[in-house]
Amino acid sequence: MIASAASGSPDGRPGRRRGARGEVPLMTDRRLWSYKEIAAHIRVQPDTVRSYRKHGLLPPPDHVEGGKPYWYADTVRAWVASRPGNRGRRDL
Repeated sequence: MIASAASGSPDGRPGRRRGARGEVPLMTDRRLWSYKEIAAHIRVQPDTVRSYRKHGLLPPPDHVEGGKPYWYADTVRAWVASRPGNRGRRDL
């Protein structure tokens, strides 16, 4: 079973996902990113990232504070690596 970062894992640890063999990879970068940081990372405008979320192309936020969504940097990096058309781009 794969748990989403937003809902946590079955063992109660938020943001951890089990790999193909059941191991739990360690997340190392727990900084929270807003639309602005995500946009800078993928070199688009923040409104583009908002549009991605609106259309279901962004993973669920890891944290919401004051109605504003935030994602862990590792969540964003994993999403970028799995995006269609990534074609082996190196991490920006």
